[in-house]
Amino acid sequence: MSNISLHTTIDPKFVAEFLANSIITQLNLNKKVLWFATGGSSIKVASIASKKIAEVTHNKLTIMLTDERYGEPTHPDSNWQQLLTTGFNLPQAKLIPILTGENRDTTVKKFNENLKKEFANADYKIGLFGVGGDGHTAGILPNSPAVNYPDLAFGYDSEKFERITMTKNAIAMLDEAVVFMQGENKWPVIKDLKEKDLPFKIQPAQILKQVPLLTIFTDYKN
Repeated sequence: MSNISLHTTIDPKFVAEFLANSIITQLNLNKKVLWFATGGSSIKVASIASKKIAEVTHNKLTIMLTDERYGEPTHPDSNWQQLLTTGFNLPQAKLIPILTGENRDTTVKKFNENLKKEFANADYKIGLFGVGGDGHTAGILPNSPAVNYPDLAFGYDSEKFERITMTKNAIAMLDEAVVFMQGENKWPVIKDLKEKDLPFKIQPAQILKQVPLLTIFTDYKN
């Protein structure tokens, strides 16, 4: 029913190796690569992957976030700040954080503009994603106004954070998605992704099945 390649692992190093190799393969083909990192448990995967990518020429790599928690650029809940804190460092790459210190509307507008520009410029687009037990991915929560927003970026208030996220239309423009999702509470979501085509509104992670190459690393057991 889907294009999912499912791998059972609890080791973020294994996932990071896979992700880094995919990016390095495209860089070695002299392609301009656009990589979207994400927050949560996947931050560790991105950090480990960055160390392997740093060993090769990566001046054609651009890095953005799938989503961010709005606030001052260095606030402790920022996905970008947490990424940097883990030692994420790719000195030759172009880094484009979402937070700029401006108001949320301006920040979302700039993120949207950057997405359009970088998608147009890239030869290969790859995203690292997490998926929640509620079926959310990036900053797209179930039944939220982000679910069907037509542009590439959206900002809104959620219960815990002010969120800024790429939308389903942006995710659908990727060439590859790598997902790291751990925990028994997420197993029903994996089962749904494998067996059902649910509405995006109910389970935003279904958006990932629009990406041509989708690999999920999980501790899920049939």
